Amino acid sequence: MEQVEQQDSASVERRVGKRHSAVLLLGKVCGDAPGVCLVHNISATGLMARFVNVPRVGESLSIEVRGLPPVRGTVRWVQGAKAGIEFDSLQPYEQIFLHEDDEGSVPRAPRFAVTLAADVRLGDRKLTARMIDISAGGAKLEAEEEVVAGQAGHIIVRPQGVSIFGTICWTHEGRFGFRFVSPLPIDTLASIVERR
Repeated sequence: MEQVEQQDSASVERRVGKRHSAVLLLGKVCGDAPGVCLVHNISATGLMARFVNVPRVGESLSIEVRGLPPVRGTVRWVQGAKAGIEFDSLQPYEQIFLHEDDEGSVPRAPRFAVTLAADVRLGDRKLTARMIDISAGGAKLEAEEEVVAGQAGHIIVRPQGVSIFGTICWTHEGRFGFRFVSPLPIDTLASIVERR
């Protein structure tokens, strides 16, 4: 009896040792119509996430998170908006926790390609821009008018009218990066991505 309890205990410890909490780790569900998920935990063999568009048990899908390329897996369980995904192959999940990869680059959250109009307000200036991509923490935009890195303001994404505050973090040949003051809630990001 003692032996069985020890084995069960060892199994639990092994599983706990392999799981890592990654609360608020944004995931991109890849495909023809990309979706958004929020990864709650991840290991070399799979992950558990909350989905905006909940997948079905047995469905095969590909998910991208910071530090990893898109990873293919199968939905093994669904409970409410949460689902467990088993990866098709072992993944070097430790990379999501790195501040820099082997090449010295900072892993970044997945980007969602979009083509949306946005109004940009910088102080008393207002200009129209085109949003090219977006993540939970920022967006890349394109405008005919010149902007300067370091300027603070907000963008209003059309047609939803979502207002996001932040700062211009870089500019290059008519394009600029806009870093949000705080990460977008998953539902807000999903509503923007679905408009694409």
